Amino acid sequence: MKPTVSFTQYAQSSPLFTLDELRERYRKKTQSRSVRNMLYRLKRQGRVRQLTKGVYVGGLSTTSVNRYAVPGKLRKDAIVAFHSALEFHGVANQVFQTVYYLSVSPRKDVIFDGVTYHAVVPPRQLLRARRFDFQVASSREKVRVTDRERTVVDCLMFLGYSGGIDELDGSLAMFPSFDFEAALQYLKVLRMPWLYARLGFLLDRHAEKLFFRGKSRDDFLRRLPRGVAYLERKRLGNRWVPTWNLMVPEKLAPSRDGVIPT
Repeated sequence: MKPTVSFTQYAQSSPLFTLDELRERYRKKTQSRSVRNMLYRLKRQGRVRQLTKGVYVGGLSTTSVNRYAVPGKLRKDAIVAFHSALEFHGVANQVFQTVYYLSVSPRKDVIFDGVTYHAVVPPRQLLRARRFDFQVASSREKVRVTDRERTVVDCLMFLGYSGGIDELDGSLAMFPSFDFEAALQYLKVLRMPWLYARLGFLLDRHAEKLFFRGKSRDDFLRRLPRGVAYLERKRLGNRWVPTWNLMVPEKLAPSRDGVIPT
């Protein structure tokens, strides 16, 4: 079926599209240079902007670029993750100027309109288990994003992409609920005992709101590492929390009477 919108109209008014999508829509062969030539002309006229090689933004589009849709145009396997996934789910305290996404195929950072798009290679455990897509959802805009519980675990695994432990703790405070079983399933795939300690400690800080008690809490306690784990990096001033066999910053440590500050 022939497209009802002309090539020029579609290109200049679409908020985000790729060269391959244009070729498929207008049935142009890959080796044909006609699409590239038309895009070059539209770009010179200011009617199309190039986000990066093969990815474009309509210069006359009335819809702004959805930053969380960009990774899917950069890599077909892209999954929005870490702090960007918290933002997408509406449980972040702030919006960063970097969008993080997972992809098996790494690439250099892409910067567009002041936003940096940074690819992260997933942990080897996921790839070995062939569970790269584990607990991943797709939105109506076809944005693939990690579920909330997996996102928290990923952030604890790569704190540098979460904004730090304080930022992550603040995000967890915004969760209306937490699926402990989903988190445990993901932790089982990763096989990193120290993550049980990290997540269990943070959940304890919000235990009353999230109903973290009884069997759910015991399931985490049974899987703690044998050695001492660290909530962040090793540094002076950390305090040991024996319940979780975890060293944590002084400001997050339980008080002497056992109450965890929030």
